[in-house]
Amino acid sequence: MKNSRNNVAVSELVGEVLLLAIAVTSISVIYTQVLSTPGPVDTANATIVGTIEGGRPVFELQRGESLGADTKIFLTLAGYDKREFSTGELSNQEWTIGEQVMLPVEDVTGIRVDATIVDANTNTIVFWGRLQDGFTTTRKGGIWHFDEDLWRRAITDEVKDSSGNNNHGISFGGAKIINGTLQPSNVKVNNSGYFNGFMDTIRVKTSWTLNITNQITIEAWMKPQIPQFVADIGSISSTFGYTPYIIHLFDNNYVYISEEAQKGCHISTVEIDPYDGNISTHADYVLTEVSTGSNICQPKIVQITENFYVVSFIDFYYHLNLQTISISPDYSINVVNKFVFPEECSRNKRNSPSLLKITDNVCAIAYWTPTDGGILRTVEISETGKITYKGKSITYDPASSGIDPREPYLAYVMDDTYILAYRDPSAHGILKTFIITSTGNISYTGNMVEFDSAAGYEPSLAQVSENIFAVAYRGINNWGYVKTFDISSNGSLVWTGQTRIFEQSEFCFNPWIIYGEDDMYIIAYSAKNNAKGYVSTVRIDEDGIINPMVILRKQFFVIGPNPEVCFFPIIIRVGEQLYAISFTGANHQGYLITIMIGPHGRGIYKGNSYLLYANTTSVEACINDVYLYYYDTSFGLGWNHFAVTYNGTSICLYVNGNKVNEKSYPNHRIDLTRSPLFIGRFFCGFMDEVAIYDEALTQEQILNHYVYPGMFE
Repeated sequence: MKNSRNNVAVSELVGEVLLLAIAVTSISVIYTQVLSTPGPVDTANATIVGTIEGGRPVFELQRGESLGADTKIFLTLAGYDKREFSTGELSNQEWTIGEQVMLPVEDVTGIRVDATIVDANTNTIVFWGRLQDGFTTTRKGGIWHFDEDLWRRAITDEVKDSSGNNNHGISFGGAKIINGTLQPSNVKVNNSGYFNGFMDTIRVKTSWTLNITNQITIEAWMKPQIPQFVADIGSISSTFGYTPYIIHLFDNNYVYISEEAQKGCHISTVEIDPYDGNISTHADYVLTEVSTGSNICQPKIVQITENFYVVSFIDFYYHLNLQTISISPDYSINVVNKFVFPEECSRNKRNSPSLLKITDNVCAIAYWTPTDGGILRTVEISETGKITYKGKSITYDPASSGIDPREPYLAYVMDDTYILAYRDPSAHGILKTFIITSTGNISYTGNMVEFDSAAGYEPSLAQVSENIFAVAYRGINNWGYVKTFDISSNGSLVWTGQTRIFEQSEFCFNPWIIYGEDDMYIIAYSAKNNAKGYVSTVRIDEDGIINPMVILRKQFFVIGPNPEVCFFPIIIRVGEQLYAISFTGANHQGYLITIMIGPHGRGIYKGNSYLLYANTTSVEACINDVYLYYYDTSFGLGWNHFAVTYNGTSICLYVNGNKVNEKSYPNHRIDLTRSPLFIGRFFCGFMDEVAIYDEALTQEQILNHYVYPGMFE
């Protein structure tokens, strides 16, 4: 790109040739050669200053006459993109002295910007100048042949754009060049690019020439392969495994806690790369107290302050232990203080408590005991990490016959209102709301609803909007259910009427629901019949409407003996479409894996503007939020040419030169986005000859590109 700079262009035109020459001279003082040829004679009297502010053209009428609403602004971007605006559409009906007009265009930083303003009442030019020098071109878009000899990770501008627009890219992950001489079947023209289906990608910095608004074509040759769903497998240690749990620590670091083989509470700090999913361990620590094993320990952890964390677990005497630990920036772990509650928990049933931070010095814990029932308590955490229990407690579920735990899940709603989900002695699913103050005082609001009157096992909660919550649980027939509820600030609860079954072909155990992105929610769970681990996704609107699943369930697994065994999965988001799952595998080995989830932003895509993606059975394209699909099980057998166009009237999808889908979409502009252009992310297979144009190619042109690979406009 040429060097560029911002300038202020001034035009003061009063109808005399001599004064026009003076005005041109004034412009030249601020920016040389603003006007390369003499301008026309004008009869209006106006002084207008044009600038670039925040990447957008701005004009201010400083002196002279007010201008009418039909004043025309003609803008030329990069020497070829010509646009017309009317001031009446941009501001008040009259352009008055001192008023600014900002043009609604994309970021034009770094490109040449010329403007002409015409007073329609007198049909005279009142401004003629260049606001900014910079890059010029003959069209927007880019062309990437992937003919480089080598891609090295994160080397700037290594993936070349041959269009002349300098939209060169950077390779990330394991994206690599395939040599056509060595692998001729995996190359379409000369060389090609290979992507592994996860974080391999080409990233092209956003630019004006990639922000295309009116018409567009995206095309590429692709040879899809079946991706490996699991991105990385990290067995953090061979000495732990029971019921692992994970939370975020800081930056890309996480705390992983579980019951180790000697029945102690094992704490690990790990780092997860948010781009490629790789896992590394920083530190390990085992608390001195032990439990009786057999999944009794059930450790949990919550961050209270920047320095302190609270850990809970069931000890050898079946008492609930709380301990504060500190984790330093160098990842060292130290125990600060301990506290033990006197009630005895179940001796032969796992009893997983629910921990929640209330304030920087108050922590709430919900758990169940055979003698005292369900208990909700708060403890205070001092600035030095000391735990103090001041008797602030409430019974949320009375003790009754049976010794099964009640699987509480505590979550924050708003203000001092909190919600608790659990299973009652009759196995009904219960939601109750409580008030927990900043001092740790607890009171029951009196509001309760059954989220399932037949069976409500192992509930987990996710907040959808300020007052809408989703509960995922194992219901009747051991199927997986998700429902939504409306919770007001006073704690009242109302079912939205929305229910969806996300698993009915297998028994669904320990579902764990979290927010993904946009309106997508992710549920990880294990299937009791075969102990396999799965994830499913649903779309939930802010008003609680539950839409169909985004993707069919997918299985996650590890490599080794009995790789498909999964118990007690916990899922957490660690990056864009990157998630980590902790779970117990075969022989009680603890696993932490990273996976990718989500249909958005894959293949060739630029934010919410445009997308083109294919796998072994389907191709999809998107302009704004409008999707087109086509299905063919032969896509995985070889190379195919895919293209999508938008001509301002309809979106068309092409496969091997043939139009396979079309959707009417008249009179829309393609959304502008600051997101980079990604090529190959979440695509698995080989890709070649990628091109983006700022026009909708005809079917004949696209057919020629299919018949003659490597042909471009």
